[in-house]
Amino acid sequence: MVVLALAALFFLGQSLVGGDAAPVAVATSSATPAPSATPSVAPSAPPEATGPQPVGVHQWDTLFGGECLQPYVTPWEEEFTVADCATPHAAQLVYRGVFAGDAATAFPGEAELAGQINLLCSATGVIDLAAASAYGDVQVQGSYPITEEQWSDGGRSYYCFVSRASGEPMNASIAGPGPVPAA
Repeated sequence: MVVLALAALFFLGQSLVGGDAAPVAVATSSATPAPSATPSVAPSAPPEATGPQPVGVHQWDTLFGGECLQPYVTPWEEEFTVADCATPHAAQLVYRGVFAGDAATAFPGEAELAGQINLLCSATGVIDLAAASAYGDVQVQGSYPITEEQWSDGGRSYYCFVSRASGEPMNASIAGPGPVPAA
């Protein structure tokens, strides 16, 4: 039942923008910048994932997934402040994944990537459904490369964020172990 509630909230949030597949919040207390505010992708390789980043301020492309964030405005920020998940926090980067393909894969276009982000960020295992059931208003947002330049510079990652539609804080991690591979 929690899966259906999360899926319904996610797709409701997506449908409120009139069919535009760009990530948006269902309800926030501040405006979300248009996807054109997407951070640029650094040409250098991202650091090797060793686990969530420690408490402090980190560039968006150095987060690995699992980080709790305070404050949180939009998934398109240049920097995020990582907070202890046991303290009240506005959001969590529950998962960082990589789009399918290799370095030679042509940029599929923003619309194609936007169409994939819903399924990728709501895949079984991305969110700990038992932990998320403590909150009745969980919403999922994603960010991803939106330009051919970002893609050509090696930007293949997508980021799945969870926050609450009410703006109320969470007090625990709701990140799952990661997507369950297809059988």
